[in-house]
Amino acid sequence: MKRLPLLLLCMSLTPGCSLLGHFGYYKHRKPEMAPPEAAAGIKFPDTYEEGVRLDGAMMKALSVAMNDYLPPSVRAEEQEGPEFQCLARWENYRTVVMRARDDLFFVLFSPDLSTCAPGFAVPDAGAEYAIDGQGRILARR
Repeated sequence: MKRLPLLLLCMSLTPGCSLLGHFGYYKHRKPEMAPPEAAAGIKFPDTYEEGVRLDGAMMKALSVAMNDYLPPSVRAEEQEGPEFQCLARWENYRTVVMRARDDLFFVLFSPDLSTCAPGFAVPDAGAEYAIDGQGRILARR
């Protein structure tokens, strides 16, 4: 009987048998670095005037909505069918972040499947979030 807790602990820590994902545990995947020859020709811009500006509060609201809508643990290659693999990749979404007040942000995710699943229609895909300045989800639809 003393071995049961030890067995359960070992099973929860073993990849493939992990129960930790069901309890909110997620191991952050580090971004892949390109080889030096791919980076050799890169020249950073002299100015970022043409860039999109998001302040820290907007980034926080966006991060909260992103983690709720498509959690980091969701892997596109694990989804069934090319359409759902397409929906599981951030590069296939158009995103809008709008500040309504100092402490209220709206975030809109709408899928653009034209590149990876042309002709595939998902009537209820996408989401809208209302996020407060503390990073709490006030509402979503």
